[in-house]
Amino acid sequence: LNDFNRIRRERPGLSSLKAYIKAWNSKIIPIFLTVVSTMLGFIPFMVGTTREAFWFPLAAGTIGGLAMSIIGIFLFLPLMVVGRKK
Repeated sequence: LNDFNRIRRERPGLSSLKAYIKAWNSKIIPIFLTVVSTMLGFIPFMVGTTREAFWFPLAAGTIGGLAMSIIGIFLFLPLMVVGRKK
C-alpha cells in the first residue's frame, strides 16, 4: 500500500488500477516467497508420528494463518484498494 500511495502521489494522472498493478509487480514476489517458505518450513512439525503439544499446534496455526493471508492478499486487497472512491 505504501508503494501504491507513493506512485499515486508521483503520477496523479495514472489510474488506480495501473498504479496498483505497478506496486503489485514490485512487491508480490518477495511477499509470496516469504510466505511459502515459512509454510514449507513448518511442514516437518505437522507430519510424523510424534505430535508434540507445542510444535504441532504452532505449525498448524501458522500454516493456516499464512494460507488465509495469501487469500487476503490476492483477493480482498485488490478489491479494497482499487475499488474505493475518493
